[in-house]
Amino acid sequence: MTEDERDELIKQIIALEWKFFDKVPNEGGRAACQDDFRTFRIMRGSQYAAWSDEMLESYMDDLMRALAEGRNPLTEKYGYMMCIAAPERNAKLAGALPVVSAAKRAASLRIIGALAPLNDAFAKKYPRVASRARPPRASGEDEEGTTSMETYQLGELWTYSLRTLELMERHLEEFAKKGRSYPEEVIESSIKRRGFKSLRDAEDYLASRGL
Repeated sequence: MTEDERDELIKQIIALEWKFFDKVPNEGGRAACQDDFRTFRIMRGSQYAAWSDEMLESYMDDLMRALAEGRNPLTEKYGYMMCIAAPERNAKLAGALPVVSAAKRAASLRIIGALAPLNDAFAKKYPRVASRARPPRASGEDEEGTTSMETYQLGELWTYSLRTLELMERHLEEFAKKGRSYPEEVIESSIKRRGFKSLRDAEDYLASRGL
C-alpha cells in the first residue's frame, strides 16, 4: 500500500466512524463531542497512524460489515464500556449487545495485558500529559464517573473482529521486539497534530504553566 493509499484508507475509516458516532444515543442528550469533528479526526487519526496496513484493511472490513448488518459499532463500544465498568447496573444493556465470543474476549485481554504496562510507563515518563487523559487502570475510577483507559480500550476491542484482534496482537509483538511503545507513538501523533513538536515539548509546556 502506498502512503497516499494508506492516507485515503484512514480518511475513509474516520469518515465512516464519524457517521456511526453521530448516531450514538446519549442519556443526557447529544454530547458536545459529537459535534467536534476536528478533535475526533485528531484522536482517531493518531491511533490509525500507528496501525499496520493489514490492520487498517481488516478494520475497514469490520466497519463495512457492521454497516451492512445495520449495526453501530460505536454505540456497541460505549455499551460495552458501561457493562465493563458497572456490570450489575447494566445487565439489561448487556443482553441487548452482540455476544463477545470467548476467543475475542481472550484476545482482547491479552492485548490489554500488553498495553497496560505501556500505559503505566507512559504516565510515569510524561505525567503532565498523561494527567490530561483518562486514568490508565480500571481500579475504582470508573465507579466515579471517569472511564479508565483500560475500560475504554477493552470496550473498543470487543467491537473488532477476531481477525483484527489477531493482527493487533501481532502488531504489538512487533512493536515490543523493536522497543517501540504503541501508546507513546499514538499520543505523540495526537500531540503533534495539536501543534506541539513532541511529547517532551508538550510536557514542558504544561510544566511551565503549572498544569
